[in-house]
Amino acid sequence: MVKEISNWGTETPGVTRGVSAYYCHNSYVAQVVDVMMKDGKPRVQKVWCAIDCGIVVNPEGALNQVEGGIIDGIGHAMYSAMTFTNGVPDQKNFNEYKLIRHNEAPLEIETHFVQNGIDPTGLGEPSLPPVAAALGNAIYKATGKRLDGQPFIDYLGEAIELG
Repeated sequence: MVKEISNWGTETPGVTRGVSAYYCHNSYVAQVVDVMMKDGKPRVQKVWCAIDCGIVVNPEGALNQVEGGIIDGIGHAMYSAMTFTNGVPDQKNFNEYKLIRHNEAPLEIETHFVQNGIDPTGLGEPSLPPVAAALGNAIYKATGKRLDGQPFIDYLGEAIELG
């Protein structure tokens, strides 16, 4: 489904794509991320998400959970780092622990739920983890270098120089 809704296989100049799939809480999620590199940093243009979580009881609430997970997942992958010195966290508040900002969120998210009539399964967590992998794959395609740590922003300078 995610290949179909994202027109997988088509290319847009200046845009690179990554894909990922994930399973947890008896739900399946697949995502495609379109990224443009600007000043050495990725800018997520669009995320397509296909999710098989059984009957969706509250469609608006489900959409909010999925989109929130996607945005949060991009933020954690790109910016969030928790470090410790002698067992004590170095980041003690949000002024020291970077979360995604509104202007860093994807420009568009398109979500599709598989209509299969099975009992509802998990929905709160499954959309967050795979977006990091899809984003990492898109960055790899743009730079030619696999990012081997998070947050990605800390490793992008090296990737751009080598890519």
